[in-house]
Amino acid sequence: MKHKLLSVFLVLAFMFGFLAVSVGAFVFIDVNGDGKSNADDTAYIVSAIAKWLGFTMKNEIENIPDGSEASTSAKLLHEENFDGTSFDGKKWSYCPEWERGNGLSKWDNSMATLDGEGHLVLRAEWDEENNRVRCGGVRTIVPEPYWGSTTYGYGLGYYEASIKVPKAYGIWGAFWLMCGDVSNVDGSAADGVELDIIETVYKKVGAYSNSAMYWDGYGEEKKQLWKSYPIADYNIFDGNFHTFALERTESEYIYYIDGEEVWRVTSDECDICTEDGYIKLTIEGAEWAGAGTKESIADLPAEMVVDYVRVYDANPYSISFEKEMV
Repeated sequence: MKHKLLSVFLVLAFMFGFLAVSVGAFVFIDVNGDGKSNADDTAYIVSAIAKWLGFTMKNEIENIPDGSEASTSAKLLHEENFDGTSFDGKKWSYCPEWERGNGLSKWDNSMATLDGEGHLVLRAEWDEENNRVRCGGVRTIVPEPYWGSTTYGYGLGYYEASIKVPKAYGIWGAFWLMCGDVSNVDGSAADGVELDIIETVYKKVGAYSNSAMYWDGYGEEKKQLWKSYPIADYNIFDGNFHTFALERTESEYIYYIDGEEVWRVTSDECDICTEDGYIKLTIEGAEWAGAGTKESIADLPAEMVVDYVRVYDANPYSISFEKEMV
């Protein structure tokens, strides 16, 4: 009887806890005394309830993904805040100056710069002489003289960036990973996959963003999965910074926008790739979205601004509890 009463008490207590979390998240009260209402208050409430019930936090969270740092048991593997005015050549290199989109765009090293205020700025402008979009891109492939064209990449973990996306007709911004050998055609995504954490395409009507996956090369055998996020549901074109993240585990991929899960892909849908991947941040013109038209050219130049990039060995914002049995 005693154990049944204890079980009922715990169930009721957790119901009260979830109600309190909802209040902290949606009524926007400031409970932690930091002078503002945000997701930190939700974490504060969860932590207080857990400790009141006699639980200990396995991962102690100080901040939730609103652009601030996390403090958990997850290990920070890579952090880039884009300080200064020049790239850290031991972590980043420019994307090769290749033509993109049937020649409508071309990556140009001069279009990727640091603004001296802690931001990476990827610029897109119309190149009238060559009748195409001149655009910028960077990646974590490290060229010589550091380690001889090696890849600064990671496998399973949590990849996050804070980005102010471009808002220009037909312009395409992206935060993505190239994992393993994407070109290998064997019917499986386990040995290589392109993981597009976020792609943004702005159009006067029907602007949207999406996440995607591609494997088995880029020819006739190419396979893909993707999910779009309409602007009515996720207005990331509001001129503010937003966080985009991907959690890679052995059994699934989980995508997030501003800390909210938006897509989950399990091993039932495709083989999960555990190979290391390098990061790419790019901007270019999307012909299929109107780039190169008079309307698009009139919207240029445009910028994609990146505040930070972080990679953890696990999701730093997850919360789990361990009961201290007395």
